[in-house]
Amino acid sequence: MNFFSNSLVYFIKKPLIPIYVAIMSLVYCIIMVFNPLKMLAKYYTSFISDEIGDTVIMFSKTVYNYTNIPYILLGILITAVVLALLSSLLFSGYMNIIHLTVKRIKTDFSHFLNGLKKGFFRCTLVFFQLYLSLLLFIGFIPLAFTPFFILRNSVTEAGHDTTVVYILLAVLIFIIIAIFILIYMNFMFKFPSIFHFSKYPIEKANAAVNARYWRTFGKVTLLLLFLAGVLFIMFQIENKVLEFLIGFILYTVYFSFFAVFPFYNFDKLIEPYRVNN
Repeated sequence: MNFFSNSLVYFIKKPLIPIYVAIMSLVYCIIMVFNPLKMLAKYYTSFISDEIGDTVIMFSKTVYNYTNIPYILLGILITAVVLALLSSLLFSGYMNIIHLTVKRIKTDFSHFLNGLKKGFFRCTLVFFQLYLSLLLFIGFIPLAFTPFFILRNSVTEAGHDTTVVYILLAVLIFIIIAIFILIYMNFMFKFPSIFHFSKYPIEKANAAVNARYWRTFGKVTLLLLFLAGVLFIMFQIENKVLEFLIGFILYTVYFSFFAVFPFYNFDKLIEPYRVNN
């Protein structure tokens, strides 16, 4: 509860934190209003329907051809580089503001510029690793589900009970969710560590996570479950105006806390690893 009460104090005393997120949320909500992917996703409402199964099998056979793999990897690499540069340009200065606010230090625009100067290159490297991991993971998820759909079709055609097959599906989904959480855990403290330490920030971030691994895992799981809840709510809204208004409010509130969360928690974990810089 201290995190939420202290975060409210941060937002009141440092309105730049929610305002900056609100600007990003506004841009995102405008894009999502005109995003056709949501309509396509709703068309395939059942993940285990015949249509999506055949689509995944056909997609995997067509796209994940050995001749296409190098181009897929190259596209992922280029996308990760571009996203890393843009993200670092937008957020490295903002992260320095959060870092100083959590440490109860008064900030102004010069600290935003100092954050760009101090953290741009390091943040770019971490963002690149993060996006590369996520894009590789997400990009090959259809390939992971292909054996399930092939097995399900074979079992259905043979007239056998499909209970075991769907248990395997549940296990596969659980593994995917766990990997996603672990990817986030691997990177969440690297950004605050960059601004805390001038030497070996990545090593100290890993040490901080390992010091209280399961407690951190639980907090991250709850945080991402809240995000899943927000996305589910947004997915159910049909009215474009309502989607824009509710999305703007929910994303602004959630990602304001989301941005402060790793900095606040990292500050509590690093006592054994503090150094004078």
